[in-house]
Amino acid sequence: MMFVACLLVMGMSYDVVANSTVSAVAKAAPKSPVIKGKVMNNPFSKVTLKLAYGNNPATFGEAEIDKEGNFTLQSTVTNNDIYVLSFAEKQNFLMVLSPGETIEVVINADNLREIPSVSGSKSMSFAKEVTELLTGSQMLLDSVNHALQTDKNQQYFHGFSQNFSRYYQTNVDVYKRVGTAVQQIDSLKRVCDQYAPNGKVAPKTLNDFSYYANKFIRAITEDFASSEQFNQGAYAMYDFKSERPASNPDFFRAVDQYLGKVESTRQITDNSYKPFVEQLSRLIAKRDSLVFHDAFDKKSTKQAWCAEVAALVNSQYAQVQKDKSAFERLVNESNQEGRAVYTQSQNVISGIVQQYQTLFNRESEKNNKKLQDLLLANKEDIAVLMFLDNFPREKYAALHNEVVMALYAKYPDHQLVKEKYAVETSPATATSIGAIAPDLAFPDPDGNIRKLSDLRGKVVLLDFWASWCRPCRGENPHVVAMYQKYHDKGFEVFSVSLDRDKESWKRAIAADGLVWPNHVSDLKYWSSEAARTYGVSSIPSTFLLDQNGRIIAKNLRGEALSNALKQLFGE
Repeated sequence: MMFVACLLVMGMSYDVVANSTVSAVAKAAPKSPVIKGKVMNNPFSKVTLKLAYGNNPATFGEAEIDKEGNFTLQSTVTNNDIYVLSFAEKQNFLMVLSPGETIEVVINADNLREIPSVSGSKSMSFAKEVTELLTGSQMLLDSVNHALQTDKNQQYFHGFSQNFSRYYQTNVDVYKRVGTAVQQIDSLKRVCDQYAPNGKVAPKTLNDFSYYANKFIRAITEDFASSEQFNQGAYAMYDFKSERPASNPDFFRAVDQYLGKVESTRQITDNSYKPFVEQLSRLIAKRDSLVFHDAFDKKSTKQAWCAEVAALVNSQYAQVQKDKSAFERLVNESNQEGRAVYTQSQNVISGIVQQYQTLFNRESEKNNKKLQDLLLANKEDIAVLMFLDNFPREKYAALHNEVVMALYAKYPDHQLVKEKYAVETSPATATSIGAIAPDLAFPDPDGNIRKLSDLRGKVVLLDFWASWCRPCRGENPHVVAMYQKYHDKGFEVFSVSLDRDKESWKRAIAADGLVWPNHVSDLKYWSSEAARTYGVSSIPSTFLLDQNGRIIAKNLRGEALSNALKQLFGE
């Protein structure tokens, strides 16, 4: 199951110095905010106000907490920023404070991440709303997980899958043991054929026959006894026929078919092998008794025992072999069907889990949309920094970009904002998949300024090339073909040349038939401002933009570009 990101309220670990930005000198210093707090379930005696990030050891106020959990903290805060009320080591409550505010806040000591009640601060009211939505996401996850764990179908098939896996493996082990015993029976028959072809053992080979017969009979009886023990245990332990849910009738037909194959192999084992092995067991018991009474070394006694073995094997082997091929076929079919049943049971469980996952995804997406809308509606509030990282930048690039740009416009000197702004404006970030393409405005061959943003509403291939670039010139015919094919459907090309000679640039445009109008260059070669904006260090280099100006692919050439355009234009 997917998990909702945790609220980043206690441990903002930026290794920076405190924000030292101050307002312009005014006639009167701004009034510092006052915090009137109530701590529920209070174990604390004192609270200290500190900056929420960086290594600044300064405190901005301190207050005693009375027995009822009440405190009033007169702060020395002069800047709108993110602070923490620190009650003990790693026991912090995150706040946004602005000069002039008198904030009344209720805090739960058992959960310093929540905001039970707050008034007097727009930022903290916003923070409370976001916190409640995030809590709702976690509650939704917990609720869906609980529903999944208590789902009767899920419980049945989870238990079935676990038990069937053990049962199936037991049967595989039984088949291996019986199969080994059958192989040993074949070996015993070869011993009889070699040393007692007519049922009689020659005196000179008596000891050899006795040795090998003893060896193989013991192996046969031990393997068979182990298989019987496995088999009986499995049948006594597992029941796959009772309390079946009404759903999945096809699945249970497959289960019954497998159980039928298992029963058929048991019948062959009981009817063909078991009687023979029981007789072998009596012979080995007889031999052990003779050995115990020191009688087996007598030649006539040994010869009589060997004759009994030879007679039993020669008389019963054909009957034993009669069902061998049927047994081997049933074993192969049973193993295949058992694996299929187990896989199907896993698929049923996956299907049930997917139903709940779909439910969670649908509701979570609604909640995420509310959260994103709330962050965007408050994008100029410094408090948004408390929650932005709940949305990973690689997945929510547009959200990060819009929020950070808005914050930077209002707080250009704030340390955390500057750090995020540096990320947003770096070429790697600004031109990553999902980002809004940075605008370009440069002259065309006639000196007219052409802007990339003027092509919004079109699918655009932003193409960095040059007249002197052979790979670029080699790719141009394909770009021309794509332009001719899709231009009427809303496809444009915006070509940026890294030329330094204007005439060479113009000749290459004409020679390659680059008929689209959007050709620009500042003729600065590798010092091109456009190339620097997009982090282009080699050409050809392309960026495919959707109708909203968002980068959806990079460096598509040949068939890759064709396939992308086919998909975009619904072919």
